Amino acid sequence: MSSPGNTRNSTTVFPDRDGFVASKDDAPAYWFYGTLWIILADIHQTGGSFSVIEQWMRTGVGPPLHVHNVDEWFFVFSGAMAMQLGERHVTATAGDSIWIPRGTDHAFTTTQETHVLNGYAPGGVEQIIAGIGLPAQRRELPPEDLELPNSDAFGRLLDNYWSSLSTNSWAQTAPQR
Repeated sequence: MSSPGNTRNSTTVFPDRDGFVASKDDAPAYWFYGTLWIILADIHQTGGSFSVIEQWMRTGVGPPLHVHNVDEWFFVFSGAMAMQLGERHVTATAGDSIWIPRGTDHAFTTTQETHVLNGYAPGGVEQIIAGIGLPAQRRELPPEDLELPNSDAFGRLLDNYWSSLSTNSWAQTAPQR
């Protein structure tokens, strides 16, 4: 207890966290929806601050129009993605960086095999992939005939705390919009 005249030190205290190096060779990897997902940084490693996923995607894959309650970004290493960002339609190719602020309706379809780095702030979206994807047996695109882990997996990808189809009524009235 402080006595009159004394002020309490209000220094911000940050939790102890260790830095880390993530290797795509031993990071958790999953196959889902024509994509190899490698989780390079998750919320457990970053204290929830952000997450980073490296993705290799087949031609013709991508989510329908959806929205997140977190910020998202992509860096395209190779390939191309036809994207809708709000009302704008753009094509992202090798060397492009895409910023998608939370609450922005967006969708994309790969127009060729595409390799990206994908991040979220704060993190958590990677937990969906870890929960519905199949552990990758190899560090390569999944077999073309690989089935979804269960019939509602794709729906679960876009109807949860972090992601929603833009047409869901609860997403249309969310505070971040």
